[in-house]
Amino acid sequence: MCSKNIDVIIQARMGSSRLPGKVMKKIEDKVVLDHVIDRVSRAKNIRNVIICTSTLEQDNIIFEHCKQRNIKCFRGSEKNVLNRYYETAKFYDSETIIRITSDCPLFDPIYIDKMIDKYFELKLNYLGPKYYGQRKFPDGFNCEIFSFNVLKEAEMNANENEKEHVTTYIIKKFSSYQYDYELKNKYKNIKFDELHLSLDTQEDYELIKKIFKHIYLNKINFTLEDVLQYLNNFKV
Repeated sequence: MCSKNIDVIIQARMGSSRLPGKVMKKIEDKVVLDHVIDRVSRAKNIRNVIICTSTLEQDNIIFEHCKQRNIKCFRGSEKNVLNRYYETAKFYDSETIIRITSDCPLFDPIYIDKMIDKYFELKLNYLGPKYYGQRKFPDGFNCEIFSFNVLKEAEMNANENEKEHVTTYIIKKFSSYQYDYELKNKYKNIKFDELHLSLDTQEDYELIKKIFKHIYLNKINFTLEDVLQYLNNFKV
């Protein structure tokens, strides 16, 4: 491992147009944000889990929730998401950054460690998942890895449109290899191009609650394979 300061920075906000307040919605015994935090915290090679939210009043609830849980949290610009993310990484002295969004309560932490290994093995500047059709697979299990220096370059050189997202500039310049999850042929009953397991709509919320009910209550540390096996074998 070439960097000790490997931090997960999770973007979180209350202002979702399709499902407002989704990160604080309850699934079984905890809110969505806590599921994401607790699951990614199980990755072996990370130092910190940090929440990156905005300074909007509506996001006070996220900040206060993190304070109560003693979770690191940084607040920044609502519109300039790239700057908010950069300032978060700068404040916490992050050398290598794992980017995850707060709408992924099913996330499997083993893929953080696998992708970290690949990132350093190939000496990459950026590593993201492989695309299948128009979507990443598995949706809801995505993470991206890049260095602070790459993030700093993006902060300095990105245009206005690129500042609305963290990795638009970075992907354009530094994406040379895509991580392949190698699961597509194992599950014959799943249409992966249509599979949507992040939390964006009420329909997503109902599906994810159903997955948690059938898997999480029996196996708290469930894996991506557990989720796909359930979806492959049962009508949801």
